[in-house]
Amino acid sequence: MTAILTAQDLEKSYGPRRVLDGVSFTVHDGDRIGLIGRNGSGKSTLMKLITGEAEADGGQLAMRRALGLEYVPQEPRLDPERTVAATLERDGVALHEAQTLAAALRLPPMEAHIRVLSIGERRRVALCRALLGNAELLALDEPTNHLDARTVEWLEDRLASRAGALLLVTHDRYFLDRVATRILELDRGKLYAHDGDYTAFLERQAERLSAEASHERARASFVRRELDWIRRGPKARTTKAKARIDRFDNAVAAAPTAADKVVGAISLRLPEGGRLGKTILELKGLTRRIGDRTLFQDLTLTMKPGDRIGIVGPNGAGKTTLIRTILGEVPPDRGEVVLGINTRPAYLEQGRTELDDDRTVLEEVAGDSDHVQLEDGPVHVRTFLRALQFDDATASTRIADLSGGERNRVQLARLLRRGGNLLVLDEPTNDLDLLTLGALEEGLTEFGGCALIVSHDRWFLDRVATGILAFDPDVRGGEVVFYEGDYSSYVAKRKQLRAEAARAE
Repeated sequence: MTAILTAQDLEKSYGPRRVLDGVSFTVHDGDRIGLIGRNGSGKSTLMKLITGEAEADGGQLAMRRALGLEYVPQEPRLDPERTVAATLERDGVALHEAQTLAAALRLPPMEAHIRVLSIGERRRVALCRALLGNAELLALDEPTNHLDARTVEWLEDRLASRAGALLLVTHDRYFLDRVATRILELDRGKLYAHDGDYTAFLERQAERLSAEASHERARASFVRRELDWIRRGPKARTTKAKARIDRFDNAVAAAPTAADKVVGAISLRLPEGGRLGKTILELKGLTRRIGDRTLFQDLTLTMKPGDRIGIVGPNGAGKTTLIRTILGEVPPDRGEVVLGINTRPAYLEQGRTELDDDRTVLEEVAGDSDHVQLEDGPVHVRTFLRALQFDDATASTRIADLSGGERNRVQLARLLRRGGNLLVLDEPTNDLDLLTLGALEEGLTEFGGCALIVSHDRWFLDRVATGILAFDPDVRGGEVVFYEGDYSSYVAKRKQLRAEAARAE
């Protein structure tokens, strides 16, 4: 295959922190590359170097002459005074093609101005415009955020079948499995290349980490032996003895740093927030309408101990409205929400608007106390933040200067601090790195309370959900239906119901 982009020994630092350290890779025509790494590992920085929005401190980046490149960042820059239709206009693109893509991505009305759109709507408009461009290299930063699961599935098919190369940053692991043909992993400034999809990457990563652990055990054993020898104080400092001491010094210098050790050390132990009573949450004939549109009707549900219910459906179907109705923020048109006397909801809202941009991470999380009460007892707030990958420097950073993933981790930290035995999470996985996602999954599966989780992340729901509440316009006339089991079980049951309905027609 023809190389369209080559990076050689790229270096990039921000102050004393080196983000990219000798990064080299090649993109070939037809490659579909997933770029992964924890928040702050340099993924967006590397994307900016490729798109020309930033310059490397060292190394070389070469592209094929006149390479057609489209980039959709997490926060796209669109003209606020233009309409959706005007934004999508491109030379050589037929109107019907733009309309087809707009419908598939569930764009707002064509006459709507960009300035009135939500961040999710602006992202979908920018993604639609990029797909219409048929670029030789399409670079996408978290393209699945603010897409519902069915639209994500459509996007998977679209990207897997398009011509040209693809470079994408995403936390959606099923998406990586179904789209990527290569994985580039950024870890502590270094880049590791893996052929194959996300599953193949996991297998190779496990092999690499096992080899590193084996090497570290051997190094530690060597250091212990040599330390014993040095303590015995060899009398003659011969050339041979000095060489042995040099080897000891080098082995000590090779020890993992604190920054190295924090990778993988993230902890999200969810405090249980008190014992639940016999009644946890009951929805009795719940109905909510907006104008002449019914979002949900006669919805009845009883939560049982240990339930973790995923709420899925198209954007705008009413998922967040249901959450707000359960929490008492909006009244139902009919029916009743019954919260148990011991039920303590803790809410993570999607917009993350409750964060104060002018406060630091430490101020937002600490509140009026220097300690956070966790299940195992109180811990100092800085220790608590380090467990969430916020070092002391980041803890002193203003909220306004954080990335989307870091803001989300601040919200998770606040949730952990507050506690509760009924977690209500609206799109908790948006902008999180894979490391934090894994920790959140583990924390939820070990959580002693219950959870309601609005999410489009299918892998996450397969790991966490014990049941699915689906807003599905194609099943039972659009009725909101509860299914036992994880997301894959729901998909299988939905296919069965649709097949039965088709046979009955």
